[in-house]
Amino acid sequence: MERLVAVYNPVAGRGRAQRMWPEVEKALRAVVPGLEVLRTTGRGHAEELAYRAALEGKALVSVGGDGTAHEVANGILRASGGKPGVPMGIIPLGNGDDFVKMLPPVTAVGSQPFDWKQAVAHIAAGNTLCFDACRAVHLANGETRYFINGLNLGFSAHAGYNFSTLPTYFTGLGGYLAAVLKTLWKYPLLRLAVSLDNCPAFSATTSMAAFMNGRCFGRAFWVCPQADAQDGRLEIMVVKKVGRLTILQKIPKILRATHLQDPLIDWYQAQTVHITSPDELIVEMDGEIPFRGVRELEISVLPGALRVFC
Repeated sequence: MERLVAVYNPVAGRGRAQRMWPEVEKALRAVVPGLEVLRTTGRGHAEELAYRAALEGKALVSVGGDGTAHEVANGILRASGGKPGVPMGIIPLGNGDDFVKMLPPVTAVGSQPFDWKQAVAHIAAGNTLCFDACRAVHLANGETRYFINGLNLGFSAHAGYNFSTLPTYFTGLGGYLAAVLKTLWKYPLLRLAVSLDNCPAFSATTSMAAFMNGRCFGRAFWVCPQADAQDGRLEIMVVKKVGRLTILQKIPKILRATHLQDPLIDWYQAQTVHITSPDELIVEMDGEIPFRGVRELEISVLPGALRVFC
């Protein structure tokens, strides 16, 4: 624990991380006197900081939201080649904080995750559990990204993008709901061919497709409440072609996780997924938009590849 690096994103949570940081730093230094703090300065910086620290064998703590955790995990998994590497802790100070909902004590549907003080206690204890991570490859250019919570296409991906364009006073669930309403004005219907675990592909015209390691995204949208990030499988939700009114009717169900028997939703599980489309896709992962203009994508689960302080 004397070789622990905190990667701190001051803009996470639209300023929440910066407001909370002095108290968080004091608590971390109380349990890790030799703590090294690295402050991010822009998109992608957390990943590079984590990559260099992981190559040096230093454990990491992500201080921010899901986007910060996404970058820190990418840095670790790049350094380890997608295999279990140095452990990471997560101090949840973002808008969504969705990945940590899977850490013990597992967050109940409709609730929010443990607070940052409990995260510090996990780090102080030094115990880790292995969770699945996932790899996505943009097959046109070979670019590879890792994600730890979920990958989304269609309506949800566009809503994630639209959230980033909202004024900074839109935060938390209110911000995500505002992004959903903005997305309703214009969203794509996707034409996909999907192959699961190398089986023959099936065709789908869908408003939204989610490939989840975790259970929730957007802070309170319990898209795949049955997901288990330690079972080596993706939970996949494919929403059939629906209109604006139907989407609005589905939102309360997803917030309450009562949509599992909905006839307009198809469910699948897989370890590997191959997706092709005649259209250019926007790909959202863990609240970030790493790929645009994608027509062919491969997703795979890396069982137990991420060690997390729990």
